[in-house]
Amino acid sequence: MHVRVVRLLDYVDVELTGQLDIPQFIDLIDKLGTVTREHGDQRLLFDLLGLEGDVHVAGQMQVGEQFVQSLSHLTSIASVAPAEKITRASENVARDQGVRMKVFDSKDAAIRWLRAAGPLTGTGAMELEPAQAAIWDVVRHLFPKHAQAIQLPNGTLAISWAVQHEAGAHREMATPITIRLEADLLARLAQADVEERKKIAAEQEAVFRAGLMGYDPFAAMPSARVIVLG
Repeated sequence: MHVRVVRLLDYVDVELTGQLDIPQFIDLIDKLGTVTREHGDQRLLFDLLGLEGDVHVAGQMQVGEQFVQSLSHLTSIASVAPAEKITRASENVARDQGVRMKVFDSKDAAIRWLRAAGPLTGTGAMELEPAQAAIWDVVRHLFPKHAQAIQLPNGTLAISWAVQHEAGAHREMATPITIRLEADLLARLAQADVEERKKIAAEQEAVFRAGLMGYDPFAAMPSARVIVLG
C-alpha cells in the first residue's frame, strides 16, 4: 500500500493506492494523529479511490475506532471510496463517538463538505431502525458490554467488538456477525407497536443462539457469521 500526504491550504490530503492493508492503514491513522496535532491541522481527507481489495466489516469498524482514538481532535474527516464499496461501517462507529467523519463517492463532494465544517447534527451516527433495534435489544446480552451493532445500508446488522487485549486474539476486532432479517419478519416488526415488537423480537432469540453455534470471535481468517432471522 502506497501513501501520499499533501498539506494543502485548508485540509490535509491523504491518498492511498495499491493493495489495502488494514494493519498498515491503522498505523497510518495513528501517525497522522500525532502529525496533525503537531501542525494544528483541522481537516483531513482520505482518498481511497485507488485502493484495491475489499475489507470485512470488522476491519471497517476497527478503522472507525482508530479514527476516534487518533483523530478526534480534528474538526472534520472525509473519506472517498468507490460507491460499490461504501458500507458506512467506519463512519457510523466514528460518528457514534462524536467524531465528525463522513464517507463520499466523489472527491469534489468530500472537499465541499470539509470546507463547510459545520457542526454534527443529531447523534451523528446512523441510528438503528425500530425493527433492527428490537433485535439488538434482545440479543445484546449475549455479547460483551462494549460490543457495537451498526446498521448497514442494506438493512442488515453488523456486530463486533474490540478484542486486541484478549488472549488468543489475532486482530483488533472480533470476527463480525451479521444479522439479516427476512422480509416477512421485517414487515411484522415494522408494523407492530412497541410492546408487540419486543415480543416478536424475543421469539427470535433461540434462532439467533442456534446461529451462534461454533462461532469463534478470534478466528484467524475472519469470515462474517451470517445469521438469518425470520
